[in-house]
Amino acid sequence: MLVNNLPLTVTYLRYGTFCLMVYCMLYGFSQWLQSGPGLSSTKAGLITLPMSVLAAVAALVGGRLKSIRNPLIFGTVGLLFAVGCIAVITSGTTTLLLALLVLPFGIPQGICSNANQAAVYAQAPQEELGTAAGLLRTSQYVGAIMAASLLGLLFGKHPTDHGMHALAWVMVVLSAALLIATVMDQTLPCAGRPRDGELSSQRMTA
Repeated sequence: MLVNNLPLTVTYLRYGTFCLMVYCMLYGFSQWLQSGPGLSSTKAGLITLPMSVLAAVAALVGGRLKSIRNPLIFGTVGLLFAVGCIAVITSGTTTLLLALLVLPFGIPQGICSNANQAAVYAQAPQEELGTAAGLLRTSQYVGAIMAASLLGLLFGKHPTDHGMHALAWVMVVLSAALLIATVMDQTLPCAGRPRDGELSSQRMTA
């Protein structure tokens, strides 16, 4: 299926790269908050909580959109902006400003996750949807593994401002490449696979 369905394979690569950056934030930012600014684990969690809430809201909104291509492009633009915000933080940044700078990261988390899942369901053959969904989760795990490896390379034993900035710029480059690839991907469907009820309605109309 991966060999014969190139658009689906590209979706897996796109989602794996996206998850790499998501897990870099989930794993790396909270560690840096405790090591750099020296915050407690409770405060570190409270700083990232609004981002998670916004991600949930964005997922609810994104799940109601029938389009795939436009939300992916919008979400990737938001991802590029969000990782750019991470590049300016330091250990001296106030707690409130840290929470505000990390907040935009929640939007692409919700929108891009839904849009990539919808792309898989639209691109995969009907009889292989179960396998396709499982491979999407596999690409997520691969992204998480790569994120852990990248954090180990850039952070070393203790996260520092230098390590966090290096991570941010790596994510800026990845986000820019992801945006270009998404815009240039002509195989990306504009809309998802019609639901059973919608499909029946379309057939009756025809």
